[in-house]
Amino acid sequence: MFTKATLVGVFAVSFLTPVILIGQDSADAAADPIQHIRQNLDEIYQRYWDHMLETKPTLASRFGIREADFHLGNFGLDQIDAEVNFNFAILRQIRAYEIHRLPPAERQQAQMLLRILENNMDSTRIGLQYTPISQRRGPQVWLPTLSSRMNFNSTRDYQAYLSRLSEAPRVITETLEVLRKGVDEGFLPPSITLEGVLDQITTQTGSPARETLFFDPFRSMSAEVDPQVQQRLTSEADEMITNDVQPALVEFHDYLRDEYIPLARSTFACLYYPTGSNYYAHCIRLHTTTEKNAEEIHKLGLSEVARIRAEMEKIIAEVEFDGDFEAFTKYLRTDSRFYHEDPQALLAGYRDICKRADAMLPKLFGRLPRAPYGVRPIPDFEAPRSTTAYYRSPPADGSQPGWFYANTYDLTSRPIYEMEALALHEAVPGHHLQLALQNELEGLPAWRKATHFTAYIEGWGLYAESLGEAMGFYTDPYSRFGKLSYEMWRALRLVVDTGIHEYGWSRDQAIEVMLSNSALTRQNVEAEVDRYIAWPGQALAYKIGELEIQDLVKNARKQLGDDFDIRAFHDHLLAAGSMPLQTLRSRMELWVNRQSETEKSEKTPGPGQ
Repeated sequence: MFTKATLVGVFAVSFLTPVILIGQDSADAAADPIQHIRQNLDEIYQRYWDHMLETKPTLASRFGIREADFHLGNFGLDQIDAEVNFNFAILRQIRAYEIHRLPPAERQQAQMLLRILENNMDSTRIGLQYTPISQRRGPQVWLPTLSSRMNFNSTRDYQAYLSRLSEAPRVITETLEVLRKGVDEGFLPPSITLEGVLDQITTQTGSPARETLFFDPFRSMSAEVDPQVQQRLTSEADEMITNDVQPALVEFHDYLRDEYIPLARSTFACLYYPTGSNYYAHCIRLHTTTEKNAEEIHKLGLSEVARIRAEMEKIIAEVEFDGDFEAFTKYLRTDSRFYHEDPQALLAGYRDICKRADAMLPKLFGRLPRAPYGVRPIPDFEAPRSTTAYYRSPPADGSQPGWFYANTYDLTSRPIYEMEALALHEAVPGHHLQLALQNELEGLPAWRKATHFTAYIEGWGLYAESLGEAMGFYTDPYSRFGKLSYEMWRALRLVVDTGIHEYGWSRDQAIEVMLSNSALTRQNVEAEVDRYIAWPGQALAYKIGELEIQDLVKNARKQLGDDFDIRAFHDHLLAAGSMPLQTLRSRMELWVNRQSETEKSEKTPGPGQ
């Protein structure tokens, strides 16, 4: 398993299968065409899922395939080509069937996979694969923290980790291959997206192996491992990190320093990639799952900014602050009362918010995830260039909890008045509740558990912030201002992301627009703007998704009136996992219509009544 020979076999079967499927069981197909389509789609879904597990060992590990624990995926040009071929083959297979004849939910599911496959191929056509590194992504970010995604209870677990470490030089070599091809094709990233990358590497190469993050699992080993075996494994890790991993990272560092970074461009818009405006248009479709264009999104953002700004001005008047908006945000950014003095206090504050949120969930949800979650600091080597927080979902095999990672770097950039909104977004009822529930889905193809549409996931996270008032949060005006500031942050993304990539804004212009319309600190704003430059279109998904969910709630309340049940609405919205926004709207409108019809039938007097 997980060998090149195996992959060749998978692709060979993929191309042959459409012919076999179309020609077989014709009598059965004529007798029950819907069932025939359904059975063949189930086979296609399984083939797609098997391929995901085959080519993504870290994903396979999350779903309990233990032999995958010993491997890392392939990241080179051959793998990119193979993925295009596989996606095209599966796409052809699905299109061979009249999926329009299926019931709505099954039809939408097939259309969902078609969209994924088309997105994958379009991403490659547009050139997204040629810029695989920035301050937020690349092997220099995820390899050092690889052990945090693994469990260490037995000798076998440590051996699996060592096996993965042995493949790290290959991963780096393959990444270099893609970077060099990107240079040849003219895909040169903005230099600002690479600032700090060299430091991320040297934190793991400038010290002895035993002082790096790679060595973390061997600092305090499981008592289940024999002491003599511990000594042997520790020595193997030291030797492998010193002789294999660190030299590969040094080669990576030197290439970036001497060849790649000097070629990076001073411009910011993805318009300057060889595929031009098509690049950004694809990113918008990919992340928002809509057909909105940059101009529409920019205007929507301006409208939302104006609306939220008016609400923020009301709070400034409420607290009787003597000064304008700029003076108030300066006060919030500089007064020590709004900031914790040490990282542990910040983490404790988040844990307290999460504990209070947990207790209020039954008020808004009928079904809650079984998986627990915790709060951790973002690793020190990553924190200076990272955003305020992020979430990592629990593996489907239940071997770890979900984790809410909070940034404890530069505490003067982590205001207390924003903590409630952030915790509700990253933990519950935000990402942990939604993604952990998705891991626990039953009755759907396995690939649905691992399918993530940004607009749905991040739209839910932002929508979750708005539930805070019903959960007993935002009781003081500063916390309410923090909630509005976070909403403003996401509205500003619509303006700034499109400003940079469609209208050619400078980095300084983008920073100034964000600083002048929110209480976000400069550290946060600069990290965010750099993220938008490095990851075009992704930041649009939050507000686009949230506005869609808010509109669905509004319409459901209006149509159902007193019969509207927010718990039932939330449960149904989350019951099928992540999906494109258009699919979500169809699904929820169908649910509302069924609820309305049920209520009418129950209220209609029967014969003799």
